[in-house]
Amino acid sequence: MDLKCRATWPGKANDGTANCDGVPGLQARVYLEAGGKRWYWFVNDTHARAQGIEDTKEKAKAAVQREFESIAREE
Repeated sequence: MDLKCRATWPGKANDGTANCDGVPGLQARVYLEAGGKRWYWFVNDTHARAQGIEDTKEKAKAAVQREFESIAREE
């Protein structure tokens, strides 16, 4: 299951969204907090499914990947 990532807004670094073809309507956002120390992430569809805070962008994206895979198994 591959994440399809893109910038949330043009010209705004360190803020992205992702979706996955495995579960239509499921999406995620990963962004660096103001001040640039921690990465926030959340996954939602019609409601919030999961969220968290990580030390690095890579860890935040990995958390999103795990959540997408977990949700896909439930479907």
